[in-house]
This record gives sequence, C-alpha cells and structure tokens, in this order.
Amino acid sequence: MNSIYKLKLRYDDQQETIVECTKTRMTIGRSSRNDIVLGDPFASRFHAEIRFEKEEALLVDNGSANGSFLNGEIISEPVVLKPGNIIRIGKTEIKCIIEKPSGIEVPAVHLTGVLNELLPEGTITTSIGRHSPYEILSQIGSSRGDNSVAEQSHKTAEEIAVGETKFAVPIGESRDMLRIVSKVGIALLPHTSLEDTLRMVIDLVFDAIPAERGLLFLREGDELQCRIAIDSNHNPLESSSQVRISRSITKKVLDEHASILTSDAEHDPRFQGQESIILSQLRSVMAVPFVSGEATLGMIYVDNPFHSRFTEEDLDILTTIASVASIKIEHQKLLEAKIAKERIEQELKVASEIQTKLQPVTPPHLKGWDITGVSFPCREIGGDYYDFIPHKKDAGIIISLGDVTGKGIGAALLMSSVHAAIRTQSQLGITITQIMGEINQYIYDNTPTNKFVTLFFSILDTETGVLKYCNCGHNLPLLVRSSGDINRLKVGGTPIGIMPDFPYVEGEEIIEPGDVLLIYSDGVTESINSEGIEFGEERLIEVVQKNSTRSARGIFDRLDEALSRFVGTTPAVDDMTVVIIKRDYGLGNAKPPLTDGSY
Repeated sequence: MNSIYKLKLRYDDQQETIVECTKTRMTIGRSSRNDIVLGDPFASRFHAEIRFEKEEALLVDNGSANGSFLNGEIISEPVVLKPGNIIRIGKTEIKCIIEKPSGIEVPAVHLTGVLNELLPEGTITTSIGRHSPYEILSQIGSSRGDNSVAEQSHKTAEEIAVGETKFAVPIGESRDMLRIVSKVGIALLPHTSLEDTLRMVIDLVFDAIPAERGLLFLREGDELQCRIAIDSNHNPLESSSQVRISRSITKKVLDEHASILTSDAEHDPRFQGQESIILSQLRSVMAVPFVSGEATLGMIYVDNPFHSRFTEEDLDILTTIASVASIKIEHQKLLEAKIAKERIEQELKVASEIQTKLQPVTPPHLKGWDITGVSFPCREIGGDYYDFIPHKKDAGIIISLGDVTGKGIGAALLMSSVHAAIRTQSQLGITITQIMGEINQYIYDNTPTNKFVTLFFSILDTETGVLKYCNCGHNLPLLVRSSGDINRLKVGGTPIGIMPDFPYVEGEEIIEPGDVLLIYSDGVTESINSEGIEFGEERLIEVVQKNSTRSARGIFDRLDEALSRFVGTTPAVDDMTVVIIKRDYGLGNAKPPLTDGSY
C-alpha cells in the first residue's frame, strides 16, 4: 500500500480511537482474534473485513447477522472505500482516512528544458558542495575578504548558539555564518527519524533565508524524490500545484555538486519564448546539493518572486546549511537502513527456523531400505521442499520433493502452503491423481499467476518395492538400476498451480534390491562453475552409477564432493535438494561393507 489507511472508530458516544491498517487484510468483529476488536454487542464475532488490492481498500461483509453499512446503505458485495466514507457496524461508526506515506502532500515536480542549455547571465555557481562545513566557511570568508569567520573560530558552540532561535535578520545586515553553522548543528543533534530531520532542515532554511517556496529532494536509487514542499508560512504546498525545474540546474547540482543562484532568467534574451528555469512569474532560484564524500544525497531548492531576489550571501547560507545537514541526513539514512536490515535479518532468522522445523528431522528407518534427504537454500530461506510421510493406509511411505518458482520469502511462504496441503490431502485415502488435482486447484486459486510449483509425489510400498508416483513438471527423478541402466520417471502432468482442473496421470515403477532412486531439484544440475558451465544430468548420473554400492548417505557425500569440485568458489544460484532411496539386498545377499571409512 503506497498510501496510509487509518480508521477512526467511535462506539456510541465514547471517545474516538484511531487504528492504522498495517496488513493487506484487516478483520473486524467482537472476537479477540480480529485485527480490530469491537466491544459492540450488535457486531458479529467476525463481522467484516477490509482488504487491500491494487491500491484500493475494499469493505467486505462476512455474512454478519446485522449487516455492514457504508454511508448509510447496507452492502451486499465488496465495495471500494474512499476518504471520508463512514462505515457503520452495529452502533460503531468507522471513518476512513487516507494519507500519504510521509504525511505531507507534495506537488508534482517536472524537470524541463534540455540538459545542456545555458544558464542565465548573472548566474552564480560555486563548487564548494564537496567540502566540509568549516572548509566552506573558510572559502566564504576568503572570497569576501572577511576575517569575521576566522575571528570567531575560537568561540565555543554554546557561546555562538546563545540568542534567538531563528536566523532571520533585518535586510541589509550581515548574517553570522559561524552562528548559523552552530545553530544548524545543535538543532540537528537530537535523535530523530529521517522524516523529522528533513522537516527540521527545511524549517531551518526558511528561518535563515527569505524564500517563498522550498522543496527538499532525496535520491532514492536512480530517482530524485520530492520529500518536503512548503511555503514561507511553513505550510505544505498544494498537491495540485506544479513546480518546474530546469534540467540543467538539476544536473549541475547533482552531478557536479554545484551550488547555484540564478536570477531574472525570463528576462535573459536567450530564454525568451522558451520554458526556462521556472514558471509562475518566479524570477530567482537557488539550488544546493546534499553531499557526502563523492555521493550526492539530494538537494534543496528554493525560489522567490522578482522583488525578493536572492543574494550571494543567501547562497552561502543555503550551501552551509545543506553541508551541515548532509551529515545528519546521511547518518539517519544509514541508521534507518541498519535498523531495517536488522529487522529483516531477525525475521529471516525466525522464518529459517520455522522452515527448518518443517523439514524431516531424520530420514525414516525402514527395514530393507536406506533413505536420506538434504536441502540447502541458496539464501537464508528457500523455495525447495521435501518430506517423508507415513502412509496410514498401508505399510508404505509418502516421499515428495518440490521446487517453488522464485527465491526468498515469497517462495518460502508458498512452500509452506504446499507442505501443509500435501500433509492434509495425503491422509484422506484418495488416489494420487486426486491428491494432485486438489493441491493444484488450491495453489491455482490462492497464488499469483506467476507462481507455481514443480512437484514429484510418490507412495512407496516398502514390502513390494512398488513406487506409485506423479511427476508434476519436476526434474525427472533417476531410477538407477543395479545393472547401471537408467529409468527416468516422466509420468504426471503440468506444474502445480498453472492450469485449473488438470487431469494428472499416475505412473508406477518397481525398485529392485540394489536399485537407487535419486529425486532432486534443478539447483543440483544447474549449478555452474566459473566458466558458466552447468553440472548437468550426465555428471549426476555418472556420480550415482560409480557409487551405487555405497549407502544412500555415502552416495550423497560423493555427489556433494563432485559438486564442490565442479563449482569451486562460484556461489550457488538456486536452492539444492536431494532425496536418495536405496533398496538393500536381501539378507544373505548383502554386499560387504566398504573398508575405506566411507559409507
């Protein structure tokens, strides 16, 4: 949600409370399990909900006893909520409030003109944006032949900061640059959020410089975003208003770290009949960068009408404020990025722990069978899945392995859904094709169109060795016979979640003593080395054939060694999951154990 949705609740004549909608689905009712709990006896336990879809908020009645009303009319189907709409549930009135994320309305800002157009005659440009505040003060003082800055350098910040809280001085009087630096620094000392810091900076600019409008921009990736836009009374500019800024000014400020003062642009003959620096009869513009080292964090832009043109001293002050503020802005951006990173890392850690617990703790120990399974996500959490489930109907065991499209949190969430669906459906006593049909329809109905799952699902009869299976678009499992021959398990259908009502087909194989079944995700065969060459199925088969006399775990260890040698230091590009099932030779026919310490 790009906008902030809030609900103002009032029950009868009681005091209002405000609830911010922080989830894509907010439930409302008397039950304590709701996101918004109502102490209203006329509300149902799960009365209604608000869903956020495609930047719209929808009010949905959940079949409540007394109905849900929007602006006095009962609703029978989902309706879109607008700012100021009144929802009534029982005796509770709920007003909808929609705000911008920053809480500040900003106007539309347009960059105009061509990149290399000349700036007006009389434009003042400095390159002091790269330097520290104290270097700037020294340069300003030197350029004026003014020793006042140097004379005050021995004073303490406390001595300089004593006095009025605002900088504004009568026109014509020289303004104390070192005092301004100190006041800006002291004002920005307290710990504040980035938004509060930006608001303080623009307020300090208006206190120091007689400007009509001021805009503060920050770079977000490759984009320049307007974060604050206010007038001389510190009120937000109307969102319906438009501000146009010359591309040449923007490029010079952001790319060259230049501070610019330009005046009377529309009277310059080179700009007559053209869109120049600014519209709306404005005649004077200043633009100054926020600079940290070689990086430009953003810029301050202020403008004025003709009768209040800016001076070179105004440019010095704005440059100084921006230079001091850059340190605070960079610090806050880094701090907030660090906090966000730590929060995400903690959430990923919890998600990883949950995902680990969903995987089998140990492989099943079945007489006559040797089974192992291993999964390695390429990130903190992955989209691969495997499971061993006892089959209640007979002496068999369910073996499944799946691969969700994508990586990260989204893939992990979908994997968890598949895990739960398989666990539930596989115990209902229905056929394999029916199980796949039910899971396919569930995933199709409840996930985005670009998400699907390749899945191999099988039921192994441990007494007869019969393996019934359905391959739903997954890599073909390899049944390596004791003779070295290869059977690929192809029968099944399309990946889960792509087509509704797909008619899946069941396949069958018999695993004989000495045979090895290898089920794997594409992260194994698609592992690449430094030359961009994939490990491939051929190498995978070769490893299994050479080591088929080893235990299931021993085969996996040899596969892991082969993969490690092949990829070298090349990082993994996908999750890797392997399940190996080997049928032991019968008693009296068992092959002798290996003596080299291997399995």
